[in-house]
Amino acid sequence: MAFPFKTLVLFAIFCVEVFAAETVMKDMQGMDCHVYTPDPMDPAKTYQLVVGVHGAGGKGNGAAGMKGWANRGDVIVIGPSFETKGERPYQNGDGIHAEKLIALFEALKKTYKLRDQMFLYGFSGGSQFTHRFTMLNPKYVCGVSAHSGGSWATDQYGEMTAAAKKIPFAISCGENDTAKSFPEAPFNRLEWYGRFRDEMDKKNFCYIGGTWPGVGHSASAGVWDFTKQCFQLATGLPGESATQEVEISPNWKNLDKIKKVVTTASVKPTPIKPPVNGAELDKMAQAAFARADREQVPDDLLVGFMKKYPPILWKDKPGSTKLLEQCRAAATAWQSAAKEKNMWNDVLKLQFSEFTAGLNMKVE
Repeated sequence: MAFPFKTLVLFAIFCVEVFAAETVMKDMQGMDCHVYTPDPMDPAKTYQLVVGVHGAGGKGNGAAGMKGWANRGDVIVIGPSFETKGERPYQNGDGIHAEKLIALFEALKKTYKLRDQMFLYGFSGGSQFTHRFTMLNPKYVCGVSAHSGGSWATDQYGEMTAAAKKIPFAISCGENDTAKSFPEAPFNRLEWYGRFRDEMDKKNFCYIGGTWPGVGHSASAGVWDFTKQCFQLATGLPGESATQEVEISPNWKNLDKIKKVVTTASVKPTPIKPPVNGAELDKMAQAAFARADREQVPDDLLVGFMKKYPPILWKDKPGSTKLLEQCRAAATAWQSAAKEKNMWNDVLKLQFSEFTAGLNMKVE
């Protein structure tokens, strides 16, 4: 997946070009908080505040890679600056660090029309702050995307509060991220992520968790995908841009516990067109038919195949019988998984109807 959040990306919203404008405000410690706003601003619009928290030793400029989201036109992004040193560094998510984020939020509400809760993103040290701040101050947060933390709120390094179960968490770690973040750490980053994920599962939090093969201590494409999904679930706003929703994974846990929000985007089906010319389509279809005749193709491959080549394009070709049978079974399993995860919403129903076109399956 290409990196989706590039600065100064141009979006067409109501035929107006929207870019991000940057200002700097001082917090209660005299440190810089970078504020990224859509330009132009709409005084009649209520904006979602997105907070990007830097890693250890960093500063707020760039908002931990999130500043480009202001180009969407429906969010304001801030990048606060925090102190890493001291007896209670910002990674604890409490004390003066928590107080000043709340104070920044309240100050911004006097200048801009903002929603009542923030969406938080953090990587590494930012991950530590965002998930702990959320556990301690859940009333201020609608969603949190926290990745590759050097420590997590387990094993006497924080607490997990029941009130935060109503908030979607997106968490992850690279599978090669196996160093300890400090010498006396009881676990390395990957191990500690796993312990926190298991605690979230045991305590029925709403979350999605993942590890990224071949990835060390860096924000991979999977991190950004999780962030977009979490944002969409938390805010009801589209995750990809101001107008385009993202696919929500059926791997989310306990979505029935979070507050349901109505999305502002209208998602319309796109016409199904052959992605290749007739000769190429026939060659592809014959190869797929032959494999289905030889073996049982894994469900995830079948669903991916249908998303690229919907059955309506090839169902009437000679030799399609076995592949059609396997595709129906895979589609049924995909639908069942979405329902079991409480994810059978309008977005997934639309996707299902598109990639199963030609199978005559019911969208219930």
